[in-house]
Amino acid sequence: MPYPVACLVTYAASHLKGEDRFNFRIFKYPNKLIDALLQDIPPMVAFSNYMWNIDLSYSFAQRIKQKNPQTIIVFGGPNYPTNPAEQEQFLRKYPLVDFYVYKEGEVGFTALLEALTENGWDAEVAKNIALPGCHFIREGKAVIVPPAERVKNLDEIPSPYLTGVLDEFFEPHIVPMIQCNRGCPFTCTFCVEGLLYYNKVNRRGTETIERELRYIAERKHKTVHDLHIVDSNFGMYPEDEKIGDAIARIQNEFGWPEYIHVATGKNQKERVLRVAKNVHGALRLSGAVQSLSEEVLKNIKRNNIKADQLMELAQKARELGSNVYSESILAMPGDSVMSHIETNRILLDAGFQFIRNYPLMMLMGVEMSAAETREKFDMKTGYRVMSQCFGVYPFGNEEPIVSVEIEEICTSTKDLSFEEYLEMRLFHLAIEVFYNDSILVELFSFLNERGVKTSDFILNLFNGWRENFPPKLKDIFNSFRKETIEELFLSEDALQKSAKNTAAIAEYANGKHGSNMIYRFKAMAFMDAVDEIMQYAFFCARTIVNDELLYLHELEIFSIMKKHEFLDTDTVREGFFHFDFSNCGNAIQEGIWVRFFHTESQKAQINDLLRLYGNDPIGVSRVLSKQNVTKMLRTVETV
Repeated sequence: MPYPVACLVTYAASHLKGEDRFNFRIFKYPNKLIDALLQDIPPMVAFSNYMWNIDLSYSFAQRIKQKNPQTIIVFGGPNYPTNPAEQEQFLRKYPLVDFYVYKEGEVGFTALLEALTENGWDAEVAKNIALPGCHFIREGKAVIVPPAERVKNLDEIPSPYLTGVLDEFFEPHIVPMIQCNRGCPFTCTFCVEGLLYYNKVNRRGTETIERELRYIAERKHKTVHDLHIVDSNFGMYPEDEKIGDAIARIQNEFGWPEYIHVATGKNQKERVLRVAKNVHGALRLSGAVQSLSEEVLKNIKRNNIKADQLMELAQKARELGSNVYSESILAMPGDSVMSHIETNRILLDAGFQFIRNYPLMMLMGVEMSAAETREKFDMKTGYRVMSQCFGVYPFGNEEPIVSVEIEEICTSTKDLSFEEYLEMRLFHLAIEVFYNDSILVELFSFLNERGVKTSDFILNLFNGWRENFPPKLKDIFNSFRKETIEELFLSEDALQKSAKNTAAIAEYANGKHGSNMIYRFKAMAFMDAVDEIMQYAFFCARTIVNDELLYLHELEIFSIMKKHEFLDTDTVREGFFHFDFSNCGNAIQEGIWVRFFHTESQKAQINDLLRLYGNDPIGVSRVLSKQNVTKMLRTVETV
């Protein structure tokens, strides 16, 4: 749901004189905005600016200015530099942006509207008025002012839910979003909120939040099971326990939310765990370490986060039955192959259920992207199309709008070569294929009981990929490496020329380019090579544990029957085993027959997802990125 821009609307409407003169409209879908623009061009159009929509927004701005040059174009959002010289470069690169609202938007946006309405919607006159947090070009010179003061009490922003501003977005498949607090006490250099401006945490009242949750639950609980909380450290503060209580009350009454997506607190582990326990397992806990190298943490100013608490979080969360995941970022300043592998080793052995590894995105508006940081660590970058961020949008009888979003990622540093970057991306794929989603959970349990560390086994699997992988699996890894190289361009302009045309967009749309590669190749492995995954993993296990071979042989058959073509909901399998693998693996002398099948609820869930996203590798990759695979594997019962 477009919650952040709705906050701009409710704040402005409550602070402007004669607010009945204003008719604010919020658009989430490009086609609906096109329909509105074909009917009427308003005096102002304002765009949120994130890295995933800047080209789309500016493409719309160009079309609007062509149709009515007097329409005022406003941009605002975090995808904007912090250095004044770079801010001026941004304004000159995007000259159709009349005003840029810097940092938190409510105060600056409202002041801009007041100035425009009092001066006949004349942008040039308004530029002569002191506008807090608004940047622009005036008479050829850039006007760069400090950001407006932040809103200290978020209850000053009327709730977009309780005022009805978001009512039109209560549709199936649109997930509600709320914000309990703004700001972050940490100073991570790769994050927008790591800047001093956001260092103080400001809150919305618990009573308001509970009323919002009830409002949402009454309208969404039968169509959407999820809730997004956009706080940076949910569960870390005493007030968050009260919000957890409120969520629990809503859950008891409506059975919603079943899943809560949020970045949980990086410190105060015990409090985070209490909140997680209170919301009936709906909270997926994050232990996003990014790196466990002391040198890297010092370089990125993250050494005030207690890494040991994040590690303990995984162990405690498993005891509560909560899902827990961690994140790591490759190629940060000081990172090397050795330090990156060691970070993943620790995470694997800590028992995080999911470990997501990402390349380092060079975001605008963060310290990491500053010229001095790049030079100090000899950071080289490449440009690629953002996953799923492209499209061709028909515009009535006019030329369609063609848009593609581009991200810059770090591909080498003084401590990590490009070849090493490629090898670590293959390592990330190996973790996705062999570890995440617990696809080999029975084998890992067997090995752990015999003293084999998960990290040792994963590295053993990965190190043999060139020589020992079965053919289909080897082809998948070779293709992933090749496409990882091919997706990178040396400059943003070169990629724009290559990608921003209808023919290229058609190739992106059919999945040839522009998808999340890790998920796409994982989907290919699960669709075409899951038997090879099992066979290779069990082959490696037998080279380590050379007794209990009957147990391993039958466990391999059990695993394949449960997971082979697991999105095929019609096939039922049966097998005869001498061990009860679904219940502690105890030996059964006379043996048992086991049936592998999908329940009716599993069939409904899988078929709904495939209808929504498609059953090709792109569609399946989106399914795998959004759903817990273990819930889609065949159910097991003794016959």
